[in-house]
Amino acid sequence: MKAAKASMAQITPAEWQALSNRRVLFGHQSVGQNILEGIESLAAHAGVKLPVTKLQEPGSANGGGIIHFFVGQNEDPASKLKDFAKTLEEDKTKAADIALVKFCYIDFKENSNAKALAEQYSSTLDRLSQQFPNTHFVAVTAPLTVVQTGPKAWIKRLLGRTPSGLADNLRRREFNDLIRTHYGQSGRLFDLAKIESQDSGSYEYENRPIEVLSPSFTYDDGHLNDQGKKVVATQLLKYLASLSLKN
Repeated sequence: MKAAKASMAQITPAEWQALSNRRVLFGHQSVGQNILEGIESLAAHAGVKLPVTKLQEPGSANGGGIIHFFVGQNEDPASKLKDFAKTLEEDKTKAADIALVKFCYIDFKENSNAKALAEQYSSTLDRLSQQFPNTHFVAVTAPLTVVQTGPKAWIKRLLGRTPSGLADNLRRREFNDLIRTHYGQSGRLFDLAKIESQDSGSYEYENRPIEVLSPSFTYDDGHLNDQGKKVVATQLLKYLASLSLKN
């Protein structure tokens, strides 16, 4: 399976070295924490030291590695953008080389305005890029959830209701496609949704294709299990190292 192959990708010594020499700021919530746990597991297995520290913890203001913090409030994506910008503007990171902020799957509902969210997200990153020209800002597509299947989904359809994971994943797809269009050609995009949806099968809602989280990557239909953590963490580290190697 493609997912299994991705999980076996190796971080090279040169990539580990590049990562250790760069300060990466990561604003996230629970799925981001899953990814960080995957990063720590990969580093431990490789026998390398890649500091992963919470913002304002002792040592977070010095040296390279990943500095992270829980950004804003879930189900309030605007608060995440505001908190991320405030953290940078107050110079709490002491000049990050690379900065990322990620929405959570729970920030998207059936009635979410994906276009407005994408505009807010991209305008915030673009403004910060101008304010902090020495920091490489990276956009991240929104994480996904699985689509409900089995007897419960069948009963919902029988009652004229929509199984969970269809409508909200459509909103995420709309957001993600706008972010891909805005940042894809620049190289300033980590496509989390593309990684999460590998081997998940083909789904449509309202005659439109959607991406869904691969069931093999999750333990609760949204958060990442050990396999999902390692697959996503590997791809994120390789991506960040490629940015570091260019700078």
